[in-house]
Amino acid sequence: MLVLLCCTAGIAVFCSVYAAFMSFSKKGRYQQRLEALLEEHTSGEKASLPLNLNSLGQAIAQSTARIFASRSIVNRIQEQLLQAGIPLKAEEYISICFGFIVILPILIYLVTHNFWLTVITIVVGVLLPGAYVNQQKEMRLQKLNQQLGDALVIMANALRAGFGFQQAMDSVRKELPPPIATEFSWTLREMSLGFSTEAALENMSKRVQSDDLDMVVTGIVIQRQVGGNLAMVLDNISSTIRERARIQREVKVLTAQGRLSGVLIGLLPVFLIAAMLVINPGYFNVLLHDSRGIVMLVFAAVLEITGFIIIRRLTNIDF
Repeated sequence: MLVLLCCTAGIAVFCSVYAAFMSFSKKGRYQQRLEALLEEHTSGEKASLPLNLNSLGQAIAQSTARIFASRSIVNRIQEQLLQAGIPLKAEEYISICFGFIVILPILIYLVTHNFWLTVITIVVGVLLPGAYVNQQKEMRLQKLNQQLGDALVIMANALRAGFGFQQAMDSVRKELPPPIATEFSWTLREMSLGFSTEAALENMSKRVQSDDLDMVVTGIVIQRQVGGNLAMVLDNISSTIRERARIQREVKVLTAQGRLSGVLIGLLPVFLIAAMLVINPGYFNVLLHDSRGIVMLVFAAVLEITGFIIIRRLTNIDF
């Protein structure tokens, strides 16, 4: 175990040194210059030392991401972070995951010398960042869907007052808070850069991945192709979205007990096993060293997963 730990620590140190070495290479220097030109706000008078440290940290994070992930994976992670509203680059997220999965378990083992606690730390480090991103993504999506009805009302009133479509979107950006203001601002910026209205709206729909927003974009695109009263179309979509949100809230209230039961069924045994492995590993090792105990654990795991899936399917109602 000690040899394996030393090898892992050596690999981690080698990757860190290699990332620091790659940060001083000329590769990617032009990309950094282009990113500096695309920044909205430039800091006028900052000390040179913090700027160099910030640039060095970003370069190390990018080099670490290049070591452990391909470009397609980095782009996919960046999309997930944008959908979750987390102000991190994909390279920084990968570096944080590397710290949780490799560096933190090594430090915990060196301090506690508890093998099972180290294993639990690795498992938590693997699952926790992705779970946090998914939770933030779900919360942001729910908040945006709640704001969508008010945004459509504002746009319909602006169109009736004689404003254009982009001016109506700009009024939503000014009057409503994020995240919908951020998405509309991004879409307006794409329009100002030369994207067509349909392309900018479709990009927003792909970015957000909301069924309600897809319905709004589809209605606007069809209206722009065949004509009609856009304000009336937006009012009808707004009423549909509000009624759908009301039904979803009622369903969530009625299925709250079942969803909580599924979470408890899925997580309670895992927490109990983790607690026994940390507090008294010998109490649980009896099941691991006996074939009958292994069969019991496998059978219990199958039953737990089956029960969780059944409860999830019963409480997950599609609209």
